[in-house]
Parts: sequence; structure tokens; C-alpha cells
Amino acid sequence: MKKMITALAITGSLAVSGVVAAAGIQTNSGKILSSEEITKKALSYVKGTVYKVELDKEKGVQVYEIDVRGKSKEYELTLDAKTGKLLEKKTETTKVSNSVNNKKVIGLAKAKEIALKSVKGSVKKAKLDREDGIYEIEIIRAGYEYDFDINAYTGKIVKKEKERISKKVVTGKVIGLEKAKQIALNNVGGTVQKAKLDKSDGVYEIEIINGTTEYDFEIDAKTGKILKKESEVADDVITTTKPNTPNTGDSANPSTPAKVIGITKAKEIALQNVNGTVKKAGYDREDGVYEFEILTADYEYDIDVDAVTGKAMITDKERITKVPNPTTTFIGEQKASQIALTKAKGTITKIELDEEDGVYEIEVKDGMYEYELEIDAKTGAILDFEKEYEDD
Repeated sequence: MKKMITALAITGSLAVSGVVAAAGIQTNSGKILSSEEITKKALSYVKGTVYKVELDKEKGVQVYEIDVRGKSKEYELTLDAKTGKLLEKKTETTKVSNSVNNKKVIGLAKAKEIALKSVKGSVKKAKLDREDGIYEIEIIRAGYEYDFDINAYTGKIVKKEKERISKKVVTGKVIGLEKAKQIALNNVGGTVQKAKLDKSDGVYEIEIINGTTEYDFEIDAKTGKILKKESEVADDVITTTKPNTPNTGDSANPSTPAKVIGITKAKEIALQNVNGTVKKAGYDREDGVYEFEILTADYEYDIDVDAVTGKAMITDKERITKVPNPTTTFIGEQKASQIALTKAKGTITKIELDEEDGVYEIEVKDGMYEYELEIDAKTGAILDFEKEYEDD
């Protein structure tokens, strides 16, 4: 997994509620909060100084992991990268020094400036190693990664290393995402929740839910061999209390996990209410419902199914805008794929026809970059093209 890390300066006295400036983090079309915005969110939950911000993924969800130092406590926060919602908070009582070994440091901003004077590029990572008394800076430029160690007191560059960023680890023909999903489903059955090609490891990573069990597979991208299989209780377990009995936290009135019906059963219930084709299925753990989008000849329905009782409710109904028959009018997935690969060399990891907009949405990865294209489904014209570093 690739991570983007932004560390924040730790100089001077601790700010009780002040916001420390953070280096910018590239976001995908503004969908996630910037490091400055997430810093403000973090300091609305705890008081102190933010000294590390790290963008990560947990079970496919982008989160920020943030470390904050207060006067006598250190906090580790996990925040939703899009909303800033606090997902987890860990607290540790500790004596915090405002500088390494009580000596004044040059500050992270100055350390980055020193590194960028040596190599012009983009800062990927910057942080203070308090134990060793150095700033660790990573800079990306023209296919190379430069690693710097800078003395935290003097600003002297004590180490500088250069390494070519490896591209395409997976070479040759792969079995394809659909084949990999089928191999996993043949093993355990259920519903695929997540599937992707990890080019750096040469494996397909597949996540499947079957009943109350979640399975994680790693499948060899060339041979189709199952290299790893893990299982655990799925997140869809809801804690409930007995009706009309207040939950006081007393051991005589414990909360008990209610068994959910599972996404397969929920889908059956949804289709009994609306006879059509399931376009999308998911589980909203917070609301305790399975959510479905079902298409009929003329309408698209949104249906919620209670994860415990199985009660279904139509939450939205929308008339479908008619589009020409794609088999006779559209260029087809194969042609769209060829067009995409003339623009972005690599492996197609996703292709989807958006009939309403009349475009193919295609994702291509080459081991270093991720490309997203929109191609006109009738003419084959490339309507949109985006390129960014892979972050998963």
C-alpha cells in the first residue's frame, strides 16, 4: 500500500488551540479534505499541536491518521478523509518536549526548503525523527525518489539517496479481474465487496461477504492460484438492547449482538418488492440497513432493507432516461479499451458503461500512475483524462 505522509513542524511552545500549517496533499478532484482542513478538524476534537498527518486506507475507505501532542497527553486520531468525522481516538499520558532533547530545531518548513534546494520536485513525505534528531524528507522527481536526512539543529544534509521508482512489476498476460473474482467465489460463494489488481505484488485482492463472514483473498495474477485466504466476522453485526429497557451499562442489562440476515437474503427481499436487476448493493453499518439500487424497464428504485428484521422500504423512485441500444449504437468495451490504452499504457483495472451519460469510464494503472478516462460511447472520443500517483 502506498501512503502519502505530511508531517508538521514541532517548534517553539505548544499551541493549545492554534492550527499548524501543513504541506499540501494532492487530492483526487477535491474529494478528500486537505491536510490544512483535516488539521483544523483534529484540533476541534483535542487541544494541542499536530505533528503528523498521514493519509491511509482502511478496508477501502480513505482516512487520515493524525498524531497530536498536548501538555500532558498524546493523541492518535483516525478521521474520515472526506468528512473529517472522528472514527477512533487513542490517548496516552506522556511528558512532551517541544523540541528534540530540549534543543531548538530548525523546523519542518526550513528542512523541506533545504531539501528542495538540493532537488526540485514534489515532497512526498516529511517528518521529524525525534529520537535521532533528524528530519526525514522524501522527494519525487522525474521517476526517481530522493531520501534526505537533515540535521534537526544545524540544517546540514547528513544523507542523500536516489532510487529509481520501479514501474510495472506484473509483466505479461494476467488472468483478468473477472476471472479472479470467479475463482474466489467458487471457493466460498457470497458477494464480492471489493476487487483490485495489486501490480506491485502481482496479485488480485478480493474481498467477499458470505452471511456474517468476510473473506479476504490474494490470487496470483498470472496463474490464478489462491495464495492467501483469511476470514473474520463481517462488520455487519449490530449491537441492540432489549425493547423498552434502557441501557445503563450495567452488566445485568448487557448489549447483545443481533445477527443480521446477510446481503444475499436482503437482496432476495428487495427483489420481491421490486422485480428488476440489482445495479448496486451495499451495507450501511451506521443505519443498520442494506441499500440496493434496482433497475426495471422504466424506473430506478432505491430500497433499504433492515439488516435484522428484513423489513424493506422504497426510499426513492426515478424514471430512467431512455438511451439507444448499446449493442447497436455504442462502440463496445473492447474498442473503448483499445482507445484508452493508446492514451495510457498499462493494465485496465476497471471499465464501466455509464448509459445515462453515454460514456465509458475506464481506469488504467501502470505500477506508478493511475489514469482515469471518460470515452464517448458512440464516437470513441476521449472526453476526460486524469493522471495521478497510485495511492493504494
